[in-house]
Amino acid sequence: MGFSWLLIWEVNMIGINFEDNHIATGLGNHLARQLLRDEWHEHLTFEEGVKLLEKFMRVLLYRDRSTVNKKQIAKMTEEGATLFPPFSLKTYWELSAFKNPTVDAEGSW
Repeated sequence: MGFSWLLIWEVNMIGINFEDNHIATGLGNHLARQLLRDEWHEHLTFEEGVKLLEKFMRVLLYRDRSTVNKKQIAKMTEEGATLFPPFSLKTYWELSAFKNPTVDAEGSW
């Protein structure tokens, strides 16, 4: 492809655009972005990045249980794109707060 640099950027629904070393969209922009800022570093390996991504996706999954826990990762390099097989996030739903989330939620809507 001949790239001398790689760029990650986003344009939102009202046309605001920015570039960064990492991006997140939707709920991930609110919940996972700060975690990315705290844990991302310039020399992150692909394997470390996948573990970080799994951690953030698990946070989002626990926040929105109606989503599917099956994910798929793509790797973009100067040589091209690699699409890896889908996988399921390992989760643990046996915590009492997950079993009966409204038990201590006074005034919950």
